[in-house]
Amino acid sequence: MAMNFVSVSGVSELEQLEGIGRVYHGEKIGFPLVIGYQVSSKSINQGTRNPRQPYFSELGMLNTLTEDYGLHTAVHYYTKDNAVIMADLEKIIDAGIEPSATLLQLNTLPCSLEELAKINEMGFNVIFKVAVSNKQAPQGGYAVWKGEGVQDVTSGEAAPLVSQVAERLGLIDYAMFDPSHGTNLSLDFDENSMAMKFGKAIVNNPQLMKIGLVYAGGIKPGNVSRITRLLHASFPNRFSIDTESGVRANDELDLGLVKEYLLGYKKALE
Repeated sequence: MAMNFVSVSGVSELEQLEGIGRVYHGEKIGFPLVIGYQVSSKSINQGTRNPRQPYFSELGMLNTLTEDYGLHTAVHYYTKDNAVIMADLEKIIDAGIEPSATLLQLNTLPCSLEELAKINEMGFNVIFKVAVSNKQAPQGGYAVWKGEGVQDVTSGEAAPLVSQVAERLGLIDYAMFDPSHGTNLSLDFDENSMAMKFGKAIVNNPQLMKIGLVYAGGIKPGNVSRITRLLHASFPNRFSIDTESGVRANDELDLGLVKEYLLGYKKALE
């Protein structure tokens, strides 16, 4: 069974990680906390960074300190060209990332089964992002998620997304439902929403019982307790949540918001 976790993503520098570590231990958080580091093919091969993405040269150091704090590393990998995935992952390993101790979130269009089999052989714990998007939104996000074969979060169907997961059984550890792709779209958790239909279809399928659910999109300090209680009622011991934009102010990580987010989750399950 996949580990359930809470994730803070978009951490880009040492000072941010140190602050999160102090909050985690100072508030006696206790539950598994994952730190998401954005890594792109461009950052790997051209040395770029941004407020949500560290220098690739610092990834190994950040990973070591993450583990020292008792936290878990997730590499959020993005490329427009699936042909470069394997070469980039080798460079990530060479940078000091141990696959067996790392969550790998593929922010790419669904990989082929052959590619996923190779990634699985490397030992990564794979978070597979199903092909869903707010295709009507003109702003933000990766344009690649607007294309054919991607379900629209308001008018699409959950069944093709469940099929994507079932087809990759044995090659992935988590199925991620995140239609926002950086737009801070708030997820609809109404009983008839695609998010809930997808989750129920996964947990009600005995063949998928080892697949963890990860939800992201608009989760923030102000709603994390409500969303956590709702997900716990529907999928007890089966879900994880991730936030990125929800704990930022002026596109910079805000440790005060991180603290509120973590305590809000903790309170919801007490």
